[in-house]
Amino acid sequence: MSLKRRSSRLPFVTRGITFFLAAFGALNPAVACSVSASSTPTFLLRNAGAPVRARAIRVMVVGDSITQGHEGDWTWRYRLWQWFNDQGVEVDFVGPWKGTRPPDPATSPVPPPLQDPPASDDPGQITTGGYAVGVDPNFDSDHFAAWGRQSAQDKDLIRGMVTTYSPDYLLVLLGFNDLGWGISDAEGTFESMEIFISEARAAKPDIKFALGNIPQRSFIGEHSDLPSKTDVYNQIQAAAIPRLSTPSSQIELVQMRENYDCDVGGCPAGYDGLHPNVLGEYQIAQAFSRTLVNGFGIGTNELVIPASLPVRPISVPTNFQAVSSVTGVTVTWDAVYGAMGYELQNRLVGVDTWNTWSTTFNRYDTSWVLDGWEYEFRIRMSNGDAVKSDWSDIISAVCHPQTPPAPTDILTGATATGVDISWAPCGHDITEYAVILYNRDTVGSYVETIGIEPTSLSAHVDSLTPGIHYDIAVQAWNQYGGGFPGVGKSVTVGAGAPPAPTNLQITSIDGTTIEMAWCGSPEAAGYRTWHRNINDGSVLVGDDFSTAETKYGVAFLFPGVWNYEFCVSAINGELESGLSNCVVCPQPGEVAGGPVGGADCYSGVNWSATVVVGNPTLATFVPEQNVMRPGLIPAFPGTGATFPATQFPLHLSSPSAHG
Repeated sequence: MSLKRRSSRLPFVTRGITFFLAAFGALNPAVACSVSASSTPTFLLRNAGAPVRARAIRVMVVGDSITQGHEGDWTWRYRLWQWFNDQGVEVDFVGPWKGTRPPDPATSPVPPPLQDPPASDDPGQITTGGYAVGVDPNFDSDHFAAWGRQSAQDKDLIRGMVTTYSPDYLLVLLGFNDLGWGISDAEGTFESMEIFISEARAAKPDIKFALGNIPQRSFIGEHSDLPSKTDVYNQIQAAAIPRLSTPSSQIELVQMRENYDCDVGGCPAGYDGLHPNVLGEYQIAQAFSRTLVNGFGIGTNELVIPASLPVRPISVPTNFQAVSSVTGVTVTWDAVYGAMGYELQNRLVGVDTWNTWSTTFNRYDTSWVLDGWEYEFRIRMSNGDAVKSDWSDIISAVCHPQTPPAPTDILTGATATGVDISWAPCGHDITEYAVILYNRDTVGSYVETIGIEPTSLSAHVDSLTPGIHYDIAVQAWNQYGGGFPGVGKSVTVGAGAPPAPTNLQITSIDGTTIEMAWCGSPEAAGYRTWHRNINDGSVLVGDDFSTAETKYGVAFLFPGVWNYEFCVSAINGELESGLSNCVVCPQPGEVAGGPVGGADCYSGVNWSATVVVGNPTLATFVPEQNVMRPGLIPAFPGTGATFPATQFPLHLSSPSAHG
C-alpha cells in the first residue's frame, strides 16, 4: 500500500503526535506508520535497522477448529506469531483462551442426547490442549477460537471480547461451520459477518479487520452443495469488503482459500480433508501475513514456507489390553500425546474380515454384542487420513454384556417431513431409549442417534428430507450401556403406500438357488418377498426380512427350485403394497417372468439383504468387497455391525446384484 494512501486514512489530530507522524510518513518513505485515534501509535522504520515501537500491536485471532487447533498442533497462530517476531514487529495476541482442543476423556459409553433436553448452562469451550513438542515456550497463545464455532455465534459475542481485550486488529477466519452444518446459507452467513463487524466497531470504532475467506474441503457426499455455497459466500464477501471498509476501521480480505491447498478433489494441506496439517498451518499464516504487509503495512515481507517441514511424531500405542466387561468387552491403551486419533479393528474369532472403528480417545467398548462372542482386536495411531502407525499385536476377549435386550414390536411410519416410531417396553431398569436413523441414499451419511426418555415408547423425528429413504432401529440403555438394537421397517419420508412391484423375473442359478429382480418405485423404502410350495397346497408366506434394492437371492430351496413360487410386495414403514406378479421358479439355467433393466424399470438403491427359505449355513455376501465371507451377516446398513449367522436366518446375495 502506498504511503499516500496510508496517510490519507490517518485522523487529522490525535494525541498531538498523530499529525506529525502522518506528515513525516508522507514525506519520508523510510517510515511506515499505523496510528489510531484511541491508541498510542505504532510505527516501523523499514530502512533503519532495528524497529522502533511505542507499543505492541494488539491482535485478536478469531475462528473455529481450523484456528484453535488440535492438541499437538503447531497451529497457524504460532506460525504467524513467529513471522511477527522475524519481522521485528512487536505483537500482543489477546483473547480469553490459550490452548488447543484436547482429546475427549476416555469414559464408558454414554447414552445419546435426549431429543428435547432440558435447558442447561453452556459448559464453555474446551481450550486446555497443548501444542506441538518444540513450540517456543514464549509463544503468546491468547486467542478467541474454538472448535465448532460459527459466525452466527460470534456475532453476539465479539462486542464483549473487544470491550474486554481492546484489540487493534481482528484476524478472522469464520463461516465454514455456518455453511457446513446447515446453520445458514451463503447470504445468511455473510449477514452474520456484517453484524460481527458492526458489533466489534460498537466496542472500538477504529478497530481493523483482516477477514479470511472460507476454504474448500475434500468432497463429502452428505454435503454435495457445500462447494457451491462456499464459492458464493466468498464472492459475496469479496464484493462487500470495499463497501464496509472505512478510513478509520479498515477491512482487508485474506485470500486464505486461494492460498490453502485444499479442494473438493483432495486436500494436501489438511490431515482430514479440512483441518490444517503442518503445511496447511504455514499456508494459512502466509495468507494472513500477505494481507498484513500489503493491506496494513505491517512488516516488510510475507511469511516464507520453509522447504523442510517438521514431522508429527507417530508410534504404535502401548499397554494394549482387552477385558470382558458389562458392555461386552472393554479395550484400553496408553494415550499418545498429539495423536489425532486411533483406528481400532475387531472381528469375531474365526472370521477373516476386520471391522474398523475410529476414536479420538484411548478406550473402546463393544456394543451390539451377545454373551459368549469372542472378539480379536488390534490398534494403530492415526495422524489423519494418510499418516498411520503400524498395527499392534492382536489380542482377544470374550463378551459378557449386561446390557438390555433389543426392543420389539417396532412400528414405523413416514410423515410429510419426518418419521414416527413406536416400540414395546423393554423390561425393567431402562434408563433411556435411542432411535437410530440412517440415510441410505446419501454417500457419506452418518448414523444419527436420538435419545428418548425411558417413560416414552414412541418418537417423532422431523425436519427430514422428503423422498429420502431411512433405515430405522431402536436401542435400549440401562446403567451398563446400550443393548442390541431392534430393527424396524425402513421408510420413505413424504411418501404414502407404494405401488406394487412389477415385472418380477426369476433366474434359476442351479437346482437350489435363484436370483430375483423386479421393477420397483422411489416411493418404496424396501421390498418383501413371498413364497409357497406349489405342490402341497400351502399359501403364500411373507418373509420377515426385507431388501432395499430390487434384486434378491435365495438359496437352499430343497427339494428343488421348480417346487416354489415367489411374489414381491413394496413397503414404506407399516404401509405395504399389493403383490407383484407371481412367478414359479424355472428349471436350472432358465429365466421366467420379466423383463427388467429397461429405462422405465426403477432399480432402487445398491444395498441388499436376502433371506433363505431352507437351512442356514455360515456365510454371507460382503457388498463392499464383492466376495463371500464365512460367519457373519449384515444387520443394519451402514453401521458396520455384524452378527453370527448361527443367530439368524442366512442372508445371501450374489455378486451380480452389486455391480
